[in-house]
Amino acid sequence: MNQPKITQDNVHLLLPNKVAQLANRLLQNGEANDMVTALSMVYSSPVYTKLEQEKTKYWWLGINTLYQDMKQ
Repeated sequence: MNQPKITQDNVHLLLPNKVAQLANRLLQNGEANDMVTALSMVYSSPVYTKLEQEKTKYWWLGINTLYQDMKQ
């Protein structure tokens, strides 16, 4: 069974779930008052910039690691 290869052309398919999880974490921890604000915080963060670049392999990291990186 061949696993699909993650490339710069398809890494965007992995991002919605990661972004949603990060936004939910921001809401749960009271760092954002609503989902629009939480999503804006994620999309404007350096973490998202790294996530959208396949070569960083950030798409491979778990939500806890990504969240901690966002908080630094």
